[in-house]
Order: sequence, then structure tokens, then C-alpha cells
Amino acid sequence: MAILKKIYPLLFPSLLASCEEVFTPDMPHVPVLCVNSLVTAGQPVEAKISKSRLYTDAPEKSEVRDADVRIYANGELQLDSYLPKEGDNIRIVAVSPAVGRGEADVLIPASIPAPVADWETYDVSCWQSDISGVSVVFKLRVDLRIEDPDGENYYKFSFSSFAQSDEDTDDLEASGNYGFSIGSLDYDMEPIFSEHISIFESIMGGDAEGFSFFSDRQFAGKSYTLHLQFDNCWFRYPKGEVPDCKVNLIVSSVSPSYYNWANYTWQRDRGTLSEFSDYGFGDPIWGYSNVSTGAGVVAAQSESVCSIDLSDFVRQTIADATKQ
Repeated sequence: MAILKKIYPLLFPSLLASCEEVFTPDMPHVPVLCVNSLVTAGQPVEAKISKSRLYTDAPEKSEVRDADVRIYANGELQLDSYLPKEGDNIRIVAVSPAVGRGEADVLIPASIPAPVADWETYDVSCWQSDISGVSVVFKLRVDLRIEDPDGENYYKFSFSSFAQSDEDTDDLEASGNYGFSIGSLDYDMEPIFSEHISIFESIMGGDAEGFSFFSDRQFAGKSYTLHLQFDNCWFRYPKGEVPDCKVNLIVSSVSPSYYNWANYTWQRDRGTLSEFSDYGFGDPIWGYSNVSTGAGVVAAQSESVCSIDLSDFVRQTIADATKQ
């Protein structure tokens, strides 16, 4: 958080010093069942069951071992082998004889058509040594176009990179001499990642670092291009044929519950209002839950993937450096 967010906490200790007192509140608490699950289209449904506890309690006190969990899809009880589909209405019901019952519903959103990417690399450098082999360092800029369907939609952007070779590279990976990484995403380059940040939060230094959820409020029913910049990308390989280097850019259609939970966690962990609340100068930031007990979140997502193949770029860069 920017410097503005670090100034006002320094003023609070002097105000509170004269009335500081250590106490343990005697708060009555009846545990309720907590249900957490992220349902992904095409993958088995998993649910984590626990129970609520006081902040002062040890983590072990949240364990629940006697819960019976049942998964319903479109009103029908499913077996463990069930794989959810886009458009399915999922209901998770958990019953514990000791704690009680908790349940939640979520609709798996439809995925969007595969995004389309235009990309370029720049600030490229390459060198070789007898010890570490060949190294390529670069930056990657991507314009990723998505098509938004009708209705109110929410999204999450994520990415991954990997190198694939016909050779056995396990020993090389373990040694740290081999790898390919897309680096780090500059979240400030895409303004839609900051749409949840209010003017007040922005003035106080709030930023979207690490937050890649967004809605279609600014482009409902139209296309939108995500401007993505990846810094500190690198490829390193000690010997032999250069493996294929690919990047997966993932745009997930997410349920409102997933978006709301992500927004809440940002407000809790990075928001200025949450810090005011911690010092007693504002109302508390209430947790988000869509479970009947008020504890836990059941969310859903469907993924759409755009793959970028950087293999030719890496090989050509190495070839050009070898000629010099």
C-alpha cells in the first residue's frame, strides 16, 4: 500500500495509550457448520467442512469429522464420480450430528469462447555459459480479447507457463538449472482489475496488485481487450534440444459468490476502511458467506484458455545469439 496508508496508523497509538487494557472477552459462542467449495466445470466436486470458532480458539477446534456431505445437481443426488457441467445448479448439503446442518447453492456459469491473443516480446537478452547453459530474459505484452455474453457476468484472470520436452528433465528441474517462467503480471497496466477500488481507497494508496477479478459492467454484451504485461520472463536450459515453451492465459467465468468473496478478502486485507475498523475508527467489515449458517463460501467457475506458444521465439533468440 502506498505511503499515505502508512501515515495515519502512526497517530493512533498516542491516542489509545492512556486507555490501553488487556482483557479476554467472555463471549458466548455456539459453533455452526462451515462449508467451503470451489466447483469447477469438468472436475470432481470437493467440499471442506469445518465449524466456526472464536478468534482466540486454537485452529484444531474448527475440525469436524462426523459430517455427512451430499452433492446435488439440478435437484438429484450425485455419486462421487459425478463431474459438474456448465449450467448445472449445485447444492452441497452437510450434516453433522454434533454441530448441525449447513448448505448452499451455486450455479455453474457458462464459459466464454476461447479468448484471442495478440502478443509481442521486447527487452530481450540472451547469453550462454558453460555452467548454467543458455538463458533468455524478456518481457511479454499481450492484448487478450474476450467476448462477453448477455446477462450479468463475472470473471477471473489467471495464467501459467510450462516447458515440455521429450527428454527426461526431472533431474534438471530439481537442480534448478532448467526452467521457463512467464514472470510477474503488472496489474496496474489493466485498469479493469481496479474497478472495485473506490476513489477514497485509490487516494489512500489502494492498488489491485494480485487481484484479477472483474465484472462486465463496463462492457456488458460486448467484447473487451485485457492489456497484460508480464515482466521478468525467463527461460534457462543447460543442454540438448530446447523444449516447447507455452503460456496458458485463463479467463474463468465465475459465480457471483466467488466474485463477492474475492472482493471481501481484498477489502479485509488491503482496504483502508478495514484498517480504520481495526483501530476502532470505523464499522467492522463483515465477512461474506452464501452458506445457510453464515459460515463459508460455495463458489463455481468455468474456464476458457488461450495458449501462446513461445517455442519458436525462444529457439530463434538462442540461434541469433549463437551467431554473434
